[in-house]
Parts: sequence; structure tokens; C-alpha cells
Amino acid sequence: MKKSFICIIFLLLSNFLFAQDEEIDASKPTNFYTQLYNHLEYNYSKNGADTYGYRAEFMFAPSEAHLILAEMPLLHNTETGKTGIGDFRARYFYLPYKNYDKFLGAFGPSVDIFAPTGNYDSGLGTGSWLIQPGVTVGLMIADWIQAFPILSYQYTSSPVIERPGLFQDPQHGISFQIITPIILSEKMFLQVTPIYSASNINLERNDRYIQEFIAQYALSEKLQISGFYRGVFKDDNHTARLALVVFL
Repeated sequence: MKKSFICIIFLLLSNFLFAQDEEIDASKPTNFYTQLYNHLEYNYSKNGADTYGYRAEFMFAPSEAHLILAEMPLLHNTETGKTGIGDFRARYFYLPYKNYDKFLGAFGPSVDIFAPTGNYDSGLGTGSWLIQPGVTVGLMIADWIQAFPILSYQYTSSPVIERPGLFQDPQHGISFQIITPIILSEKMFLQVTPIYSASNINLERNDRYIQEFIAQYALSEKLQISGFYRGVFKDDNHTARLALVVFL
């Protein structure tokens, strides 16, 4: 019994040490790691207030097939002068298939949930729930470039608060995006992500083209620095983030 217990401890320790030495490839969204993103964020809006602050994004990967994400922003609104938490985000991603030796390199469903925890009157929250179940596919085009199309259904709830000017009925929509990693070197990669979003597919359409860019560089084995840009051009809304990424 004692020998069996020692063997189990040895195997668990060996697996832990092996995981610590595993080479990190964060360029592919279907590679799951336990990590913490520390974002400094600034959002400019031509037709509204600007916001800036800190965004914590924690990812927990209990295995290669499961990823749990929690994200919480702490923001300041320049128009209202208010500071507080924004809308909380949670995500679960399940990856039943991954084989980068094949052209179809990965496949899995996910669900994103945005909770209206931010104060709407202070300009820190949306006032509605947003739920996005989706499916991701990984296409291995070459060693230096891949494509990860994501098709999602979008459900936006009725406002949780009564405010004139906000839509009153739930909205149903879709979004389609293609995350495209481009490997520049062993330490640096880009992600180029065009997004088409139709948040309301009823009579009153609210379609948007959105463009995102990420540049990420490895400072050391467990530390990376990341730059992010998101543009919603029809609304003249732009977001920039600078992050320190810590792999745990």
C-alpha cells in the first residue's frame, strides 16, 4: 500500500514537471494554458464617452480539452466621472478534437456570457445580458499561418433596468469571425481577426464589421507582452490594450 502511494505521488509530480517544461504556443486559440492577462485599456468613442482602466482576464485550463475564462474590468468613464467595475465575462471552451498534423486541426464548441454587472447610469455597463454559444474550427494552412473560423449565435436580453432609449425586447443575432495567427518568430506572433456581427436579425438590423489585431511577444518562458486593437468603424469606436501575460 505504501509503495503504491509513493508511485502515485511520483507519477503526479512527473506530470507536473513535464507540464511546466512544455513549450508555450499561445498563437493558436485552441492551445489551452492557465494564464493571467493584465490589461491596461483605453476606449475611444466619437458618439459617446471614453473609458479607460484595468482589465483582468484569467484563464484556467484543467486539461488540453477544457478552458474556463473569467474577465472583470475596472473602468473610469470620462463623461460621468465615475469609476467602477464593468460587465463581467465568463467563457467555457470544450475541445474534443485537436490534431495539428491534419488540415482540420481542431474543433470544439464554446459559450460566452457577459453579465450586466457594470453600472449603466455611470457609463460602465450595457444593462443587458449577452449570451453567445459558438463553434470553432481550426484550419492548419501552413506552419506559419492558420485560420480559426468561429460561428456564434448572439442572444441579448431585455434591459435589466428601465431606461428610455434602450431596446425593450430581446435581440437575436449571429457573428462570424476568423482568428488568423501569423507566426513571425519563435517569440512573436500576430493575430488578425475580421468579424461580421449582426446583433439583431429582425427588421431593425444593426450589422457591423469589426477588425481586431493582436501582437504578442515572449519576454521569457512564463511572461509575454501583448498589444491589442479593436475597431468598430461604423460607430467610430476604437479600443487599445497593452497587457502583461503571466503563464501559471
